[in-house]
Amino acid sequence: MNTRCVILIFASSSVVWSGQPGLCGPTPEIQAEFQKAAAISVSVTDPFAALEKAAPFSALRDRYPDNLFVHEKYQDAMMENGIEGHLRLLARQYQGLYVQHPGDPLYRYLSLRTAVGRGTFGAIQGLNEFLTENPDFPPAHRTLAEIYGTEAFRDREKEKSEKEKFLASCPGGTFTRRPPSVPGPSLLLDRAQRLLAENGDPDRIIAMTIQGLKEFEWRSQRVRAFDWYSAARKLEDARELRGQYWQAWPIQVRCHRKAGRTEEANQLLAYMEQQAKALSREPGFAYWNAQGTLAGLYAEGKQTGQASQKLAELPPFL
Repeated sequence: MNTRCVILIFASSSVVWSGQPGLCGPTPEIQAEFQKAAAISVSVTDPFAALEKAAPFSALRDRYPDNLFVHEKYQDAMMENGIEGHLRLLARQYQGLYVQHPGDPLYRYLSLRTAVGRGTFGAIQGLNEFLTENPDFPPAHRTLAEIYGTEAFRDREKEKSEKEKFLASCPGGTFTRRPPSVPGPSLLLDRAQRLLAENGDPDRIIAMTIQGLKEFEWRSQRVRAFDWYSAARKLEDARELRGQYWQAWPIQVRCHRKAGRTEEANQLLAYMEQQAKALSREPGFAYWNAQGTLAGLYAEGKQTGQASQKLAELPPFL
């Protein structure tokens, strides 16, 4: 007999699920395992270590390969910590598992669930088709309710309907908050700016800016990877990220100069010139702000020819 807490009874083309409590929530044993795994996961402090954060839940999945809630916890860990490459890996894993278990509703549902937040319109369609064939599978109703409760895919009537269907089978059942949270902005660039003003060590300051930019990049990819966020929000995020680079580069130029590395400072200035030219194709203040930043850096470095040229190019209002 299948060790899962469900019994599949095939009738025509549909599947009827009995033993509903097994589809409503994890057993106390599994809940205790989740607590242990979460404690290990949270101890991984590297914000970029998505696979390491998900590893305790992956190990649980290996131990309980047919447990719905263990699979969902692993999926959530990847979704809450990963970026594009991790999320593609997750989708491939569950497509593969569904191929290995053809016709098994559990793995079909889990494969559809990996598309939530990535190809959500397709996930909605797939889950509704799934429920046509498996109307008594509560987790699918729960997932649809969570989707319809988000700002990007809000539908109050459908959210209410799906919640009612889920709770009718699973009284007291709980829902996952979507979308996963985005990390807060890194504070390292501001700290580097203050440390420079306090005559701090140039190499330490440069290292702080590099780490800060990595954290901003990661944060940005947590927005770009998901369709919870509109195209306008992603464009705004890209502009914010670009602004962080234009905050970091002048700090690095000043640090190289302070350390006597004139060549490195000039190489970075040349790179900034290239980036400023790229901004000229986009209307707005960003281009003129970049030109003003370059003019100031040239003046500080007593590169009077370059500074004068930049100042001559700036509009009178600047």
